[in-house]
Amino acid sequence: MENEHIIVAGLNESGKSFIRILEFRELPFMVLTNSKQEERLLRRQGIVNVLYVNTNNRKSWNIPPFFIREVYIFESSFALSCRFVQCCRAWTSKSIYVITQQWNPRAIYKGLGADHIVYSQNGEVGFLLNRSRK
Repeated sequence: MENEHIIVAGLNESGKSFIRILEFRELPFMVLTNSKQEERLLRRQGIVNVLYVNTNNRKSWNIPPFFIREVYIFESSFALSCRFVQCCRAWTSKSIYVITQQWNPRAIYKGLGADHIVYSQNGEVGFLLNRSRK
């Protein structure tokens, strides 16, 4: 679909690297954040597609005005990643990937609605884009 976006959340270094890959491939994406400060910083860095969501208020988890192609959540905080999974699962039935460096939370993420948990020591997961449709 033309109006499909990839959602990226959890902007650790791996997440930022993934965004650069999306920009290079000219794939439409939206960065999900729960921080107004991070939203301002991203916009100053030239990323205009930023979606702020209050992860503590489920009633504010309004469905975005675009179709979701898939979701990539880069774990930097376990609790926040869990909230992002819950929020995004409420929005879409498409694939949700959680990229983590920890083995522990796999079952928890699956229980919250993540489809794929990717363990990566270096966080390089650009290869996942090759698996998804173009």
